[in-house]
Amino acid sequence: MRKRNKFYWFEGVTEKGVKALLNDENSKYRWLRPQRNRRVLVILMAIGLVLTSMGSYWPTLKTNLNLDSGVGLIIYSVTAIFVILAIIGGYSFLRIAVRSIADAPDELLDERQIAVRNTSFRYAYFILGYILMGLMVLILFGPELQMFQDEGNDGSYVFIATLFACASLPSMVMAWRERDI
Repeated sequence: MRKRNKFYWFEGVTEKGVKALLNDENSKYRWLRPQRNRRVLVILMAIGLVLTSMGSYWPTLKTNLNLDSGVGLIIYSVTAIFVILAIIGGYSFLRIAVRSIADAPDELLDERQIAVRNTSFRYAYFILGYILMGLMVLILFGPELQMFQDEGNDGSYVFIATLFACASLPSMVMAWRERDI
């Protein structure tokens, strides 16, 4: 009888996928495992999140840089595609680097992994609180943002970057803190 691959809806992972990452010593991902490389990945993810949120201020930046509409559109399109693909690729590599421990359910982890994951979630929660406090200060004192606007500063990029940060912060904290994963 074939064993079913259980899907954990809340975590968004499958049993086989998590077990493969926890037990796999695949040499093509070995370069992701050292702490230095994981920290570089975390820094690149943080830069990507900031660049994603800066998309909300593109009209103001375009005006300040005196770009005409054709050049501005090309710069905007290339940068937006590159940043979004880098964020999604970086998040995928980050999940592989931390062996998907931050996304795994309790029943697939041992006691040490559960403790590490829970500590990472706690620190990610604190960091997210400071990020949201910074966003509130930015909304109060920065250029005006409105959601889903054709003209002017569109706040949806800040919203997208915040969603990416919520999803990736536990893995980022774990990648930064843990010596051996």
